[in-house]
Amino acid sequence: MRLTMKSDYGLRAMIDLAARYGKGPIPSAAIARRQLVPEHFLDQTLITLRRAGLVKSQRGPQGGHTLAKPPAQITMLDVLRALEGVPATLDCVPQPGACALAPGCGMRDIWAQIDAFAHDLLAATTLEWLAARHQPARAESVEMYYI
Repeated sequence: MRLTMKSDYGLRAMIDLAARYGKGPIPSAAIARRQLVPEHFLDQTLITLRRAGLVKSQRGPQGGHTLAKPPAQITMLDVLRALEGVPATLDCVPQPGACALAPGCGMRDIWAQIDAFAHDLLAATTLEWLAARHQPARAESVEMYYI
């Protein structure tokens, strides 16, 4: 499964929002600082997540971002689909016509099984579950990142 930094940053932001669910809007600067994500990149990622209906945004001095649904109702797969589309190991798995070798390829079935396993795992993993296990970075780690 191929993922970009956008997915990594997006998942970090969503876990941060899940950990603070119900506490009001969280400014993107605070999320960026805690999750070690460049703020300008995070803002673009949050726009994508808002358009997908996973995040709500509020402008103004008391503004910020919140999850659009409870963290138990948002999965890793939801976030990845919003940011990347349908994640797949190789193009030939969802689109056999993408490769001339696909009809007789001995590896394609294995890649398809790997994708199915990853899909099921991502679909079963909620932000609530991830937030409960997430350990925030220590202050000294954060300072080193910005030096």
